[in-house]
Amino acid sequence: MKHPPSRRRAVVQRLAVFLLLLLAAALAAPRPAAAAATPFQGDEHAAARLITAVQATGSAAGLDAGLEIRLAPGWHAYWRTPGDAGVAPLISWQGSENLVGAEISWPAPQRFSLDGLETAGYEGDVVLPIAIKLAHPGERTTLRADLTYAACKEICIPYHAAFTLSLPPGLALPGPEAALIAAARNRIPGDLAAAGLRLLAAAVAPAKGGSVLSVRLQSLAGPFHTPDVFLEGPATGSPGRPQVTLAAAGHLADIRIPIRGADLAAAPAGAKRAPLRLTIVDQDRAAVAEISPTLGALPPLEEARLPLSILGLALAGGLILNFMPCVLPVLSLKLLAFVREAGAPRRQARLNVLATAAGVISSFLVLALILIALKQAGAAIGWGIQFQTPWFLAGMALLTTVFAASLWDLLVIGLPPRLLAALGAARSESRLADAFLVGAFATLLAASCSAPFVGTAIGFALARGPVEIFAVFAALGIGMAAPFLLVAIRPSLVAWLPRPGPWMFWLRRALGLGLLGTAAWLLSVLAGEAGTRAALLAGAGLSALLLLQALRSFGPLGAGARKAAGLGVLAVAALVVLAPSFGMQARERDPSGPEAQAGPWQKFAQSALDAALAQKKIVFVDVSAAWCLICKANELAVLNRSPVAERLNAPDVVRLRADWTTPDPVVTQYLQSFGRYGVPLDVVYGPGAPGGIALPELLRPADVLAALERAAQ
Repeated sequence: MKHPPSRRRAVVQRLAVFLLLLLAAALAAPRPAAAAATPFQGDEHAAARLITAVQATGSAAGLDAGLEIRLAPGWHAYWRTPGDAGVAPLISWQGSENLVGAEISWPAPQRFSLDGLETAGYEGDVVLPIAIKLAHPGERTTLRADLTYAACKEICIPYHAAFTLSLPPGLALPGPEAALIAAARNRIPGDLAAAGLRLLAAAVAPAKGGSVLSVRLQSLAGPFHTPDVFLEGPATGSPGRPQVTLAAAGHLADIRIPIRGADLAAAPAGAKRAPLRLTIVDQDRAAVAEISPTLGALPPLEEARLPLSILGLALAGGLILNFMPCVLPVLSLKLLAFVREAGAPRRQARLNVLATAAGVISSFLVLALILIALKQAGAAIGWGIQFQTPWFLAGMALLTTVFAASLWDLLVIGLPPRLLAALGAARSESRLADAFLVGAFATLLAASCSAPFVGTAIGFALARGPVEIFAVFAALGIGMAAPFLLVAIRPSLVAWLPRPGPWMFWLRRALGLGLLGTAAWLLSVLAGEAGTRAALLAGAGLSALLLLQALRSFGPLGAGARKAAGLGVLAVAALVVLAPSFGMQARERDPSGPEAQAGPWQKFAQSALDAALAQKKIVFVDVSAAWCLICKANELAVLNRSPVAERLNAPDVVRLRADWTTPDPVVTQYLQSFGRYGVPLDVVYGPGAPGGIALPELLRPADVLAALERAAQ
């Protein structure tokens, strides 16, 4: 029997009303908190909630959670060590299911000062990451967190909240709050090296009403801005607001922390002082370090000026540069500078060697100005960084070839003829310009060396300001130019040289070959940085340049052809300098580039170093570069020869090699952590030397073996 339409409509209406009532009841019924977050609990001043990074437990033994506290403008909550007042957030996990433990990590705090009280905490919206450890991975987990904390403005209000958050078993897909927790973990202070900081000294001294902790820090990654230090560890006493003094263009910081009510310097004789924990904050970087301060006071930074001993080291280092393996490429230029003075009048010899010395010193001063400019711009700096630039290598190969051509009489180097005529001494000025360029060019090529004393002096200078950098580099230049200056003071020394004769013709040819060998070496380094194609292209250009210049000088060419050959020389020279731009992609695809490590050497990484030390291994770290001839000399004369080679091949030794051929911020930071700004650097680690033993630039077998034995203890 069919129902009339009016009755069917009434049935449908009743059914719709019933479904709506059922839905409303379901929505009104109490529900467990949605996975990944609980609702906020609090008021308009402060509110908190519990969040997780995943929506299910997954199969891992732990999961990431977080406590998010949202604060109104002007209100703040407290850090784990609140200071003179306040209450740090405290969580009880009693009643949780499938929970073994929960560990809170604390982002870097900020300082609050009010009426002489110093506290540390957070403003705005802060997330405290929590690492949750599960009893049974993969099973349902219920977190019950009982939170107590305080929020303050002019007054402090205590808050209490109870959270329940359940995570079902299943795939651990990221939740909506995963990004919040990840961002908070990135704000957790790490170690000093990761923040580009270095602890130079720490000392504690008695003071009226307590004591004073003095900390000296060095910034290796740009100058300090507004550094602050939060002290934890004293069982008694109250750390006050630090007093900060900056020096060395902001790269050094002296921080004095008064500690009221505790004399940390009064430990009994022979007693071991408990370590203190420092949290160092400077704008967007932060680090944690444990220190055991010495007893006494640090000398003020104002007294840490450039000592005469550093200038003495720079002078000695510059002089030693003349005898280092890295001067082999420029030995031809140095021999030429002396030999060509044989038989010259005393005044002429003095002027020429003075011009060569001026070229050496001027080049060092130019390098100093470049490094000062780079440092002020916040760039990573170091000794020999110009060799990390392919265009510099190509340009130096070009100049080396040009000097070889001048020794073969294919090209005359000097000032423009019209300028020389205006000066009224064309021939003399041409020789002086030649001598000056010899000194300047020799310095640029030798600047890849880190000779004994050179690394110490440069490391001291680059950690300080422009004045110190300029003074140290001037001393290095004077030291390297010392042989020329000595001849200028005593021109009679030239009489010790052989008299001019046909032998000079053959010597010039031999020195030209030596310079071409230097150009070949530069091209080999270029191949490692910009690719084989770029090096071959530059080499072909240099060969074409010599051929064109030979045609111009000796070929039966007319005026027009000679001019065309000259334009060809200029075009080829430009091609050589631009050659690296044609090889960058080739290098990136080249698996045999400088990143590759051969034989027993592993590529350097901090994780590899930490893993080897955790296994009680001895670790030998070698920082080198393809353009560093001292590095090659150390490897051939010490590291690859017995008895050092046998010791390094032992099963308990791990070898790590860091390549600085091209710019690498990780390697640069590692160098600077030892106060070095150039290669080579060799460091030995082990159970007896967890902080590393830095070896001298020039290795000796006895030094290496002694360091390995000490690290093994």
